[in-house]
Amino acid sequence: MRVRDFMKKDVITVDINTPIMAALEIMKHNSIKRLPVIKNKKFAGLVTRAMIRDASPSEATSLSIHELNYLISKMTVGDIMVKNPISITPDHPVEEAIRIGKKHGLGAFPVLENGELVGIITQSDISEVVSDALGVWENESKRITIETSGKRFGFLRGLLEILDDYKIPLISVMTVMKADKKDWFLVLRVRSEDASVAVEDMKKKGYEVSDVS
Repeated sequence: MRVRDFMKKDVITVDINTPIMAALEIMKHNSIKRLPVIKNKKFAGLVTRAMIRDASPSEATSLSIHELNYLISKMTVGDIMVKNPISITPDHPVEEAIRIGKKHGLGAFPVLENGELVGIITQSDISEVVSDALGVWENESKRITIETSGKRFGFLRGLLEILDDYKIPLISVMTVMKADKKDWFLVLRVRSEDASVAVEDMKKKGYEVSDVS
């Protein structure tokens, strides 16, 4: 899965000289938290609601209302934006975007191709991709969690054979590392309202099923 398949392509942007309050109104009107900033038709940075909030004078300031309004009216997104924010390309794997976001604490990425802004992908977009991949929106599904060290050959093949025997379709497979960083949880999501018979067969064949939900 690549970023280009899930990014928003019709990106709302603002010019670098846009007043910060105008940018804030654009974000509120479109229910978004950030705006890419353009200078001379080129991507120049990123501004967020939080940046505008932090840039606004404190209510405890000694400035008069007139002075406050004047100060705010003179501030543009170019004054407060993040210049050259971390970006990704359309060909980045989605899981790489997740890794970079976690490493740097980012909630969104501008997507650049040959230096041009071609899209934006947010944490919510990525979460939706992951949710779809895992089949969490499947109404008639069960999640089977199995503990494993990952050292047993044919481990997954044996599980698939059991599901095939009971004609239970597999929707997704996910591995989650335990806190000890040695062993794993193997999480199967299957399309079935009742997978109890298959689960009992798994247990009889030595699989450590820790949860069915």
